[in-house]
Amino acid sequence: MRFILIIFTLITIYACRKDPVFIREEPVIEKVKAYNIILIAGQSNSHYGKQTDTVVHTTSDNILQLGRFKEDDYQLIDATVQLQHHSASENRIGFGLFFAKELQNILTDTNQIVIIPCGATGSCFIKNDWNKGDGLYQDAIERVEFIMSNFPDSKLTTILWHQGETDAYFVNENYQENLDNFIKDIRADLNAVDVPFILGGMVPYWVRGNSFREQIQSIIATSVFRHEHCGYVNPEIPFIIEKVNKEIDPIHYDAKGQIELAKRYFEEYQKIIEE
Repeated sequence: MRFILIIFTLITIYACRKDPVFIREEPVIEKVKAYNIILIAGQSNSHYGKQTDTVVHTTSDNILQLGRFKEDDYQLIDATVQLQHHSASENRIGFGLFFAKELQNILTDTNQIVIIPCGATGSCFIKNDWNKGDGLYQDAIERVEFIMSNFPDSKLTTILWHQGETDAYFVNENYQENLDNFIKDIRADLNAVDVPFILGGMVPYWVRGNSFREQIQSIIATSVFRHEHCGYVNPEIPFIIEKVNKEIDPIHYDAKGQIELAKRYFEEYQKIIEE
């Protein structure tokens, strides 16, 4: 009887025992940053304005670029006025950082801006630089995809395009077809059908009086009628962007002209997003 009582007591104790409570701590996962991406592509006038003063030596908080040169390649680094385009050159600047600063002022999210600079001096369609599958085209696609894959909540905010001079020089009769295909292809490849695509006009002084250059300028300008969510930066409105000495490097805007281009690119961007 005593043995049975001991067994009963042990069973009762076991049955009433409560397991210890273990509190599992969730792993701390660092939030992945997301970026507002600005893709800048085209040829030299995307970044080749001659710098005549030091006031434009600047960077800006929360604006980065995807580096290209040496140890900076595919690294997120500070964006400067001399962005790492294919043909970046000392004392030559573009509209990129100034546009990004304007964009920063109106963004409603907390994401940083990253500029992907892809301009290359002398690049064109007729020499197979920017057609789908060409080297410069693929480089731009891969760099945007790099940001999107590593920071999945990022978005391509706009594509800024400035090109046409070399195709005008080589009298590319297929320029409109090439340009239209480029706009459609790059939007499709980046899943960016509705992303604002903004084109800049060539230097008015260099264009004026040359019939084929004027034809190319007209093709660039009228892209807004052939493509949705498309803008044109008119270098003649509200005033003509020109240099004091137009004969020196007549094909290129200078630094002052680049800063004015940035304002007009941004104005076009605002028009598109408000449509």
